[in-house]
Amino acid sequence: MADEKMARAQTVYKTLCDALDDNEWHYKKDSEKLRIDCSAQGEDLPIELSVVVDAGRQLIILLSRLPFVIPEDKRLDVAIAVSVVNDEMVDGSFDYDVTNGQMYFRLTSSFIESEISKELVFYMVICSCQTIDNYNDKFLMLGKGLIGIDKFIESETKN
Repeated sequence: MADEKMARAQTVYKTLCDALDDNEWHYKKDSEKLRIDCSAQGEDLPIELSVVVDAGRQLIILLSRLPFVIPEDKRLDVAIAVSVVNDEMVDGSFDYDVTNGQMYFRLTSSFIESEISKELVFYMVICSCQTIDNYNDKFLMLGKGLIGIDKFIESETKN
């Protein structure tokens, strides 16, 4: 069973690499760990992505650490903001550690008894980049006190 899961994971990993190659993305790969690391430049901040194919859980896990730490005095406001954003999100979520101020974006997809296409994998990458780019500067401005939580909530809920 473990060999079958690993074989499936390696097939998904190859699909991931092929999808990035087809779209001319540059990335670092670690075939032993079934992991790739790549980056993109958003409108304002860089976006670093790590994608791991987890053979045991049969998951594709995309993680991106946002390139800033929220100061202690703004952590509660950002926790509220993350909750507001995640409530409306269709794919993925922001993970936020209120104890250290670090924030990640996470998007996963299961491949249990599923065929994974290059289109799905590339959708995960593009969807993540667009979502991160849409919110990273807003979370940063909130963390720096350039906007208040009330204005943040108003801007996110008026749609």
